[in-house]
Amino acid sequence: MRLHGAGHHGRIVAATVEAAAADLGLTTPQAAQLATAAGAVARAVHLRGFADPADAALHVTVGRHGHRVVVHVDDTGLPFDWRDAEDLDGAVLQRAVTDGWVDEIHHRWRGRDGNRTVLARHLDPGRDLRLDPPATTSEPPEPADQPSIADLDDVADTRLATPDDADGICRLTWRTYEATYQHDEYYQPDRLAAMLADGTQVSFVTPTTDGEIIGHSAILVTEPDAVVVEAGRAMVDPRYRGHHLMSRPSELRKTWFAEHGILALAGAAVTAHTRSQRDAPVCSVLLGFLPPIEFAGIDGTASTVREAVVGGFIPMAPIPPQEVVLPERDAEVVRGIYADVHLDRTERPPADPASGTLSQLDVSVRADLGHAVVTAHAIGVDLPDELARRVDAIRAADIAVTYLDLPMDDPAVSWAADRAAEAGWIFAGVLPLEHHGVDVVRYQHLGDLAVDPDAIHLRADQARALLAYVLAQRGATP
Repeated sequence: MRLHGAGHHGRIVAATVEAAAADLGLTTPQAAQLATAAGAVARAVHLRGFADPADAALHVTVGRHGHRVVVHVDDTGLPFDWRDAEDLDGAVLQRAVTDGWVDEIHHRWRGRDGNRTVLARHLDPGRDLRLDPPATTSEPPEPADQPSIADLDDVADTRLATPDDADGICRLTWRTYEATYQHDEYYQPDRLAAMLADGTQVSFVTPTTDGEIIGHSAILVTEPDAVVVEAGRAMVDPRYRGHHLMSRPSELRKTWFAEHGILALAGAAVTAHTRSQRDAPVCSVLLGFLPPIEFAGIDGTASTVREAVVGGFIPMAPIPPQEVVLPERDAEVVRGIYADVHLDRTERPPADPASGTLSQLDVSVRADLGHAVVTAHAIGVDLPDELARRVDAIRAADIAVTYLDLPMDDPAVSWAADRAAEAGWIFAGVLPLEHHGVDVVRYQHLGDLAVDPDAIHLRADQARALLAYVLAQRGATP
């Protein structure tokens, strides 16, 4: 639907989204909630995205993507942030996050293509194993009862999962985490099956010879043109731990990467235990990234504080050289990360942003995981004020942690890092190739979030050294 000129854009968009969302499978209350949020975005664009509301133009798309109803609101107006408390209907959209009207909200500036705001709401996920756990679920056996290496003759070859495997993956999740895993779709087979069917998740499963899934790992495909994909969701049935099942999908993954033009694999390993961590160097330490997790059958993993993760980078093809600007305050640790992961990077000199330049920022909110990411496409002199407004709005929506990604091809990245540090942001790490093939340096804003260093368990000395660097900054901030 396209809307042009002055008019009641909010009401028109809300009515259209409500009708379409109901047709696509949301319940009547769910469709109304999604429509209210979409109408608020349309009103904000109409009245604040254009110098003259008579010039306002919107393009609204409503569709079903896997097990979600997704609304795109596109406009070619002025870059703005609908989460800003000063923007119209900011309170409505904050409530949409806190009250669960939407599951995901993303606001992206796309250069000459304008702004895109994305609202997503999950369809009825069907049965939930947390409410009705599998009848076959039993307590993990004692270590003495675990199979020996010889007993692994009953383990079949690792393969790509199909939608029919969703139920088995959810049962594996229950055996591994009971009801504590943070990703809801792993208790909802219908929803997980839809993700496997539409390609937003690619899973590798290791079954037994009788078909029971005992090992799983996944690739999350969020952008079709990405050269780096997220890996994770790794789990092994407690009965089969210690037999290196996590290494089995490696060759299958390499083949999939080659077929899809993927240069590298990025992933975040939990720190409640070290079993999912690799011996390879880590590139980032993200404090408070996940809600608290407890792992069934692994003593000492229960915690009341949010879970830290460590980010890794695994090249799957030759990584091209790149020129980067380093944040001077963290230059030595960034150089160390590059050396550890063997990336060829040439340093360029930093520069302050030119007078009068404006920042272009995207905001992505994951209400289910309790964190948000602000991505800077352009760094202007207004960055400190723009960041402060976004952090205030994100915290008002009860989101615990915010991360800031600064592209390292921008000469002002060092200036931006200094301004962020003055506002309480601390170093998190480097995300190679994350910004359309450009390296990103990430910072984190934790506010008064509780951090328990004793609950963070790391396998490698390099990871522990990076954690110490991050925690030292944490201790020096207000």
